[in-house]
Amino acid sequence: MGFILAAIPLFFILIAIELVADKIRATNYYQFNDAINSLQLGIFSRITGIIKALLPFSIYLYIYDNYRLFTLPDDHSLTWLFAFIVYDLAYYWVHRLSHRINIMWGSHVVHHSSEEYNLTTALRQTSTPAVFSWLILIPLAFSGISPLMLLSCGALNLIYQFWVHTRHINKLPKLFEYIFVTPSHHRVHHALNRDYIDKNFAGVFILWDKLFNTFQSEKADLKIVYGVSHQLKSWNPIWANVQVYLTLWQDSLATKKWADKLRVWLKPPGWRPEDILKSKPRAFVTTKTMEKYDVVLSLPEKIYILIQHALIILMTFWFLLSLPSISIEIAIFVASFATFSLFTISALQEQKHYALYLEIPRVIATCALVLYFLPSSWYLLGSVLSILYLLISIAIVVTNYKVYFPAVQQRHMIAPKTDG
Repeated sequence: MGFILAAIPLFFILIAIELVADKIRATNYYQFNDAINSLQLGIFSRITGIIKALLPFSIYLYIYDNYRLFTLPDDHSLTWLFAFIVYDLAYYWVHRLSHRINIMWGSHVVHHSSEEYNLTTALRQTSTPAVFSWLILIPLAFSGISPLMLLSCGALNLIYQFWVHTRHINKLPKLFEYIFVTPSHHRVHHALNRDYIDKNFAGVFILWDKLFNTFQSEKADLKIVYGVSHQLKSWNPIWANVQVYLTLWQDSLATKKWADKLRVWLKPPGWRPEDILKSKPRAFVTTKTMEKYDVVLSLPEKIYILIQHALIILMTFWFLLSLPSISIEIAIFVASFATFSLFTISALQEQKHYALYLEIPRVIATCALVLYFLPSSWYLLGSVLSILYLLISIAIVVTNYKVYFPAVQQRHMIAPKTDG
């Protein structure tokens, strides 16, 4: 957690640089709603990450404390190098299984749900656990890699993967491309194109894909289409995390064969029992049929949503820094409020009819929460700023009611330009 928190400012600096490059080059790799949704999912994953990791980490800690075969020194550089390499190998298999087992795909699909590909996509992380991942990490506990070292290697692995989520870097020198995961390799992994499906699973060392026959180089003549065949078509971060599980549950209930009720969860993505393929068909898209999902927003809407979302990011960053010093009850309350805020922002993005009735209470609660946690020395200034924020936010929402929540929701679909 410490490494990731320290890296967050760098992430946003790099996103800002990419935005400038995107503007200068007129490449249009950013889409407002999609980028905000990626940031929302990143925030949600940080909020839920601690609880999500408790059980697997507890199992790992128990095995390390009681059954490890070796005791590796945490202060030796060779131990760190060994742990980093072995963790990356374990990550490869967790990642590969996350594409081949439905219940694990239900967690990982969040990261692939974006129909764009830029640095904000890297922050689009899941809030649900990859259920079998702990089985793959257990050998690391037996080998003597300490829990602290495991967490550190996991954080460093995740930080490395941030920069490869860009279309502004072409292929790098051959030696680097041969050993390490690069933007070119990872673009292939995120592609919906048939030639690229289930390729390039490695986190840091692309050598694993070459060793286990899952490597595919990027083809210069094939235009990549990003996303998944069962489109999310929503900016709701909660729905993004549960939608695959819901479809699996529905198929499990609908099929008549008891064996298929279990197979639904363990088979690869796309597999469905034969008895419901015709009775309950489900539409899937290809690179030929996919149209990007979006909701048309005016410039004032985008500015308002961007400012509110920036405040949520700041509050979440403070929350993560303050976790060691606040009670579990307050932590749960703040995490719940942050989740509610993300849901409300997504409702604004989708122009839901109920968004107004959520947004005004959310703004009021935000002010109350800020004042509750402000040090006494900042209370007067904080009170003035909170009142101004409250009045301005409510005024903008109320006076633009018809702008934010039109009777007829305008939606447009953007067809991809592709030959693949």
